[in-house]
Amino acid sequence: MTDLPKSNDLTATWTFVEPGLQLIIGGSEENSGVTPQMYMNVYSAIYNYCVNKSRTPQNLASSTTNQSSLLVGAEIYKKLKDYLITYVSSLKKKQNESFLEFYVKRWTRFTVGAGYLNHVFDYMNRYWVQKERSDGRRDIFDVNTLSLLTWRDVMFKPNSDLLIKEILEQIRLQRENQVVDTRSLSVAIRSFVLLGIDTQDLKKQNLDLYTTLFETPFLEATKSFYAAESNEYLSSHNIVDYMRKAEQRINEEESRETLYLDEHSKKPLTDALNDTLIVAHSQTLYNEFNNLLDQHQIDHISKMFNLFNRVPSTLEPLAKKFSDYIETQGLNAIDNLLNDTQNEASKESVTNEDGSIAPKKPNVSKSQVDPKLYIKALIQVYQIYQKIVSSAFQNNPIFVKALDSACRSYINVNSIAKPLNSKSTSKTPDLLAKYSDNLLKKNKDADATSDMSVDDIMIVFKFITDKDAFETHYRRLLARRLIHGTSSSEEAEESIIQRLQTENSLEYTSKMTKMFQDVRASNELKILFKEEVTRDWENSKNIVPDFQPFILAETMWPFNYNKTNFQLPTDLVPTYTKLEEIYQSKHNGRILKWLWSLGRGEIKANLSKPGKPPFTLSMSLYQMAIILPFNENDSYSIGELMELTGLDNQTIIASIVPFLKYKILNQSPLGQDNLKNSETKISCISEYKFKRLKINLFNGVKLEQKQESDDAEKEINDDRKMFLQACIVRIMKARKNLSHTNLINEVIQQSHQRFNAKIIDIKRCIDLLIEKEYLQRGENQTYEYLA
Repeated sequence: MTDLPKSNDLTATWTFVEPGLQLIIGGSEENSGVTPQMYMNVYSAIYNYCVNKSRTPQNLASSTTNQSSLLVGAEIYKKLKDYLITYVSSLKKKQNESFLEFYVKRWTRFTVGAGYLNHVFDYMNRYWVQKERSDGRRDIFDVNTLSLLTWRDVMFKPNSDLLIKEILEQIRLQRENQVVDTRSLSVAIRSFVLLGIDTQDLKKQNLDLYTTLFETPFLEATKSFYAAESNEYLSSHNIVDYMRKAEQRINEEESRETLYLDEHSKKPLTDALNDTLIVAHSQTLYNEFNNLLDQHQIDHISKMFNLFNRVPSTLEPLAKKFSDYIETQGLNAIDNLLNDTQNEASKESVTNEDGSIAPKKPNVSKSQVDPKLYIKALIQVYQIYQKIVSSAFQNNPIFVKALDSACRSYINVNSIAKPLNSKSTSKTPDLLAKYSDNLLKKNKDADATSDMSVDDIMIVFKFITDKDAFETHYRRLLARRLIHGTSSSEEAEESIIQRLQTENSLEYTSKMTKMFQDVRASNELKILFKEEVTRDWENSKNIVPDFQPFILAETMWPFNYNKTNFQLPTDLVPTYTKLEEIYQSKHNGRILKWLWSLGRGEIKANLSKPGKPPFTLSMSLYQMAIILPFNENDSYSIGELMELTGLDNQTIIASIVPFLKYKILNQSPLGQDNLKNSETKISCISEYKFKRLKINLFNGVKLEQKQESDDAEKEINDDRKMFLQACIVRIMKARKNLSHTNLINEVIQQSHQRFNAKIIDIKRCIDLLIEKEYLQRGENQTYEYLA
């Protein structure tokens, strides 16, 4: 092959290059080496033929012929095409090899040779092939593409069924943990992609061949294999073992994707695995979920979540089961707390009329439940499942929402707060406010509040639906702490208010903030009062110098002013007069309304033996008005005390009972019923014997507990009516005209942050605003805003 053939002789040229083509494309195994000299000779012979034929004199003589028509290659292109068909048809597998082995070996060699062959015919590719395709000939291809198409038509298509069968068999064996040649699988499957040639656009990848002939049967075989395996495995193993097996199989298939599948197959394969291994057995997994929660198997729960997370549609039913489970646990925790409280109460005994002792019948009201135990029971359930949401469910929004929904349900409606289908208001806001009060009040027993925290308050606050009720109850207790000086820390108080404001709104805590401002202003007034008394000491000897006045904004504080006939004790009149004088000099025109029922003070009682220190008695202002007259006389009738103090019989009785209990005053005749008699005598003892020198006689909380609850409920209802009316006016002012349904929906949406508005209450507020001429009814159940 050292002498090149004549450049214008097709037969000689082809006879010269054909042995070289045989070696390049991978012909005889005995003579498979291709030398550089031989390669260049073949290239040169083809090049010379194409160039020479394009420049023949007869072609050059025609001046009217287009230059592109001079390009020649059809004869040699046909020779090559016939040769490739003959070559591929001649390939036969050996008896001792499978078709897959034969196919992979010959395909690998053929594709390498086709690449070299493409270079050999480079001149023809660049000129003649390109010209023909630009002229619209879509049956003409570059040599590499021609080689692949020849292989597809002659070798691949006639044997595709056998090839796919053997590929799928190898994959099945691999799934059964047998060793297979993964490289051969990869090459064979890759050939499906390479042979998917779009003859209209060679640059465009066409996966029709791959998806139709391989991917579809592969996915069907995969589903069939794993459906049978999963059913058999579940029949002899538990759910936890199955989840491990499913996870292992999915990981194996993902590795298989990387090794020899096309990118296109990843999603269909993932869907097939999900449907077969997860969705098909989802109900069985759901049924086991509660058992895993009972056993607190976080790792197994996490494994179940990871499986279901592959199929988002399966998460909602799991989240629903999770929510129902949490709600049940929360309700059970409260039921257990109520039962424990009743059991403790039943341990107490009573004495019967015949002198026998019998167990006391438990009659535990919701108000008697310890707020700390109640709030801790709520929080404990939340914290257990919040950890599961965090660790097992990776804070997935669906499960965060499920946890919130369940907590909101059992926290607001349970056997203590509000039985199911009850129309009463939930007691949780009230109990949470009392829990806060216990935490923030001064407490001699530090251990009693050691496990209580502000975080507990905020956790439960997040879930209560009647946030306005909590604000009312909390503000009432805050007012008591501020007025009576029982708050443990002003910083702690303000910290909670700041967090409530962050969680809700500035408007939500506006009244509380104003209360602190009033207390600070009152402290300044106290200092001014003391300075005035000290400056004019001669004329102020009858004034109490340590008097602490509280000047409160009437609309911000939860105290109701009731005009009474109460007569201030003579000893306190100078102090009262001096304060009025100082305040009016600073704030001319303001009217002070005195809340006598909230007054408290201390009295020194010289009832000890001579030489011993006096007793210090802490009491309400009403009690002071009752006890001070005994400085003048040793005995008064109930009627005389009523006349001296201006108090009614019920208040007199409630105020005297603590004195009788501690035996500072004596009653004649004895008996609770006799206290209602205005002729009953009350006398003061001359010498008092008691171990402690300080005695707290104040029973205001007990006196006003029922009234306090009623006032709070009334305030909540009144505030809600005003809030709903404000919402309606605000909405209608912006819309001018709105249908009944849309107005109801918008009011519910705007009030959701404070409380769950009832439709009947909204309707009543609409009717009230129509009466006030804010709105008027229009046609077709609409309302119009009246400017």
